[in-house]
Amino acid sequence: MPRPSPCATWPCPRPAERVRLAIVGPLHPLRGGIALHGAEMAIAAQSAGHDVRVLSYTRLYPGLVFPGRTQLDPDPEPAALCAIERGALLDSCAPASWRRAARWLASWRPDVVLVQRWHPFFAPALATVARALRGRSVRVVWMVHNALPHEGSALAWRPLARLGYSARDVCLTHAGSELRALEALGARCEIRRVPHPAPAATTVARVAESRARTELGLAEGEVLFVFVGYVREYKGVDVLLEALARLGESGPGWRAVIAGEWYVDRTAADRAVAAPPLAGRVRIDDRYLPAEDVARYLAAATVVVLPYRSGTQSGVVPLAYAHGRGVVTTRVGGLDEAVREGETGLLVAPGDPSALADALERVRQGLRFSPAAIDAMREGAGWAAFVRLLEQIARERTGSAQPAR
Repeated sequence: MPRPSPCATWPCPRPAERVRLAIVGPLHPLRGGIALHGAEMAIAAQSAGHDVRVLSYTRLYPGLVFPGRTQLDPDPEPAALCAIERGALLDSCAPASWRRAARWLASWRPDVVLVQRWHPFFAPALATVARALRGRSVRVVWMVHNALPHEGSALAWRPLARLGYSARDVCLTHAGSELRALEALGARCEIRRVPHPAPAATTVARVAESRARTELGLAEGEVLFVFVGYVREYKGVDVLLEALARLGESGPGWRAVIAGEWYVDRTAADRAVAAPPLAGRVRIDDRYLPAEDVARYLAAATVVVLPYRSGTQSGVVPLAYAHGRGVVTTRVGGLDEAVREGETGLLVAPGDPSALADALERVRQGLRFSPAAIDAMREGAGWAAFVRLLEQIARERTGSAQPAR
């Protein structure tokens, strides 16, 4: 039975020149932000009239090193994704699969292959695929989410972090900080920055604000601070808990939710939220969240808080904007590029619970961000613009247009 067309939910204008776009990266049923990024890109490109094929993984992380409970997404496959041709052929630990996967993709004869890159662990597999396709005159585009890993020794990972790049390739990043990191790494490729696209309508669950607040038991006027995402050391959840403990006793009531699977020890956090002044105010929801649960928390939130100690960028910022919520975050990586101070959020120094507490107190006392500015940030970074960039790169490959600068 043929798969339904995504045009039922997406506008499908015919492009001036049809492009064969191959995407290499995890896809549903694998979970996480990279899988969602690839799914939305594939849907957007096919909706624009291009041919799309995705090369995904049979095994992503080896079980012994994966810190979570499962690598599979509990949500059903997005309806618009079902029409995308894909093959789960890459095994990150089996070199023979890399060559087979490269042959499978090369036989399709794509114009452009976009390779998702977020950790050097995958570099040998991805370099093998890229090399094989490059030999078939395919333009290789690296979507570099992280030039170096968030955690661990950057020096130890550096040789793998440089593996696979060629002077004929294009490297895309979502943050100026990653562009500079690639330059410092000596990556041999043309580097361009493109804004992180806002989540597509077909992949964002919706929950009414009134329903969400009722289901979470929030009182009228009660302020809700929400952290969403994997809890890792660099994300500074301990800084958030210390900042919350500094909020004054007088003033509007408040609560906080830390929603996401923990990849660090919870002992100190559990002790903090069980004792005054946080007792009864902070909820820890330690699990990988289905889309509807994420939507519920964001719909109920007064503000989304991302207290990162370090980082490159965050898909949670455009996700917050997609739900009409502002953010309080830190000046690290590309996060300050994604926030208009005072209009779509507040920025504070990383690792400073006092400064974070001051920002949260401002929100608690009535500071609200501009819906128009949030909408503008979301609409200014859509998937349509990302697909147009890939079209431009495909034209450069054939020599029919000059490279965009």
